[in-house]
Amino acid sequence: MKKLLISTIITAGILLAGSAQANYIDPVTESKLVKVCEAIKSDRLIKVNVAVKNSGISIKQIANGLVCNGLDPVSFALANDAQKTAKFMAKRSNVIDREFVAKL
Repeated sequence: MKKLLISTIITAGILLAGSAQANYIDPVTESKLVKVCEAIKSDRLIKVNVAVKNSGISIKQIANGLVCNGLDPVSFALANDAQKTAKFMAKRSNVIDREFVAKL
């Protein structure tokens, strides 16, 4: 859990809005993004939807820009054997790679 938190904190800066890079993410937003990663890992779609809604960031931005433990949301879900959330995030991302579809 601590490893997830530290890794997510470090990589939360990857979440971009448009082409602007975020040099600083306030602690509240950071905490909300950690909860999104934890929800993805849980493989519970309701928990993912609630966490995304509470974050105030669109599901599309999260699916395409969030990094959890150095992985994109789909790969992170697959690494944690969360098939339902992997499919959900793959559908929401712009890039549905054949590799992801093959794993699902």
